[in-house]
Amino acid sequence: MTRSDNLDADVCSDAKRLLTPAAAATRVLEKLVRVAGVEAVSLGRARGRILRGPIAAPRSLPPFDHSAVDGYALALRASADDDTGFRLVGRVAAGQPMCGEVRPGDAVRIFTGAAVPAGCDVVVMQEHVDVSDGVVMPCRCYRAGDNIRLAGEDLPAGTDLLPEGTVIDPRHLALLAASGLSRVTVARRLRVAVISTGTELRAPGETLTEGAIYDSNRVMLLALLDHPAIETIDAGIVADDTVGIAAAIRRAAAGADLVITSGGVSVGEEDFVRGSVEAAGGYLTPIKIGMKPGKPLAFGRIGDACILGLPGNPLAALVGFMMIGLPLVSVLAGVPTASFREMRATASFARRVTPGRVEFAPACVTGRDAQGNPVVDALGRGGSARLMPLCSADGFCVIPADVEQVLPGDPVGYVPMDSLKLFG
Repeated sequence: MTRSDNLDADVCSDAKRLLTPAAAATRVLEKLVRVAGVEAVSLGRARGRILRGPIAAPRSLPPFDHSAVDGYALALRASADDDTGFRLVGRVAAGQPMCGEVRPGDAVRIFTGAAVPAGCDVVVMQEHVDVSDGVVMPCRCYRAGDNIRLAGEDLPAGTDLLPEGTVIDPRHLALLAASGLSRVTVARRLRVAVISTGTELRAPGETLTEGAIYDSNRVMLLALLDHPAIETIDAGIVADDTVGIAAAIRRAAAGADLVITSGGVSVGEEDFVRGSVEAAGGYLTPIKIGMKPGKPLAFGRIGDACILGLPGNPLAALVGFMMIGLPLVSVLAGVPTASFREMRATASFARRVTPGRVEFAPACVTGRDAQGNPVVDALGRGGSARLMPLCSADGFCVIPADVEQVLPGDPVGYVPMDSLKLFG
């Protein structure tokens, strides 16, 4: 791997060092707070929602001592040397507690999940006893407490069930249901609007005219944002016109917590988004990020809504969303942002790259190296508008900013494709 000593060569940096992707995300997020608002929902509607407020366990789990096996509950005698067996005095199954008295030397037939009768000290598995003429004789050694699940050993009453910000999944629903809760308080759904800009864009299904292309970014971004904790707003396609884009952004911001645009955020004559945001009463600041693809990016506000401007090319929009959009959505939703999952990998390809920016290349895993790290092969010849390499990829190969050539066997980074999951 050949490295370069000149990291300030990118003309977009205005002779200043570009921010790393992590530093750019920190800069965007540092003053943001989660959106306000909560609602109570039934457990049937709680999957994927974000927990708000503490929940104290209303009862212990399990709520009573119960048997872990099918067998016999024994009430031990004062003397452990008495081996005359135990008198069978009853039977208890799950949901059918025993009401009779149990004395030392007595045994009760018991089944898994049944409440252990008061006075019983141990449950012996049915395979480990002999039963004859109403007498239970253990045939293996046992100790007091064996095969008894104690009340509260999983969760004592009053314990916090789940921490604030938990994204509720089926495991959590099981815990809440077992605790007897039928409703929980969750954050209101984060509202995110998505706009594509570009006179050349058409919606899939429309007739293409000469020079027009189909809009793929809006469909992709809405799918990436598809989550029970998010309300997505399809704000459509807007032609390159300052008045039209300003009106669309103003409408979207009025009903959203976050507006995401794609296309038109650079500084060329045909890039209208920044001026349109300003015309709508907001601001949009370029993010000077050392990343390829994924530029240009911009962040700002209009009223109470945040605005994230993504590039128009699909791969660049995807990488920009992965590095900035995902942590941004997490903070606004009130979910702790997970650390970016870049793992060590080994390159199986050769490529010359322009130093100065971290490069994300669609890649597939072809094996494992001697240390067990993935061996990755970069797909395609690069280019932020190419979709086929992306669809064939297992993830992204990450080439550091100070590298100008990658050779087979060189260390690189690797980000699996499931890093694109919200709140992952």
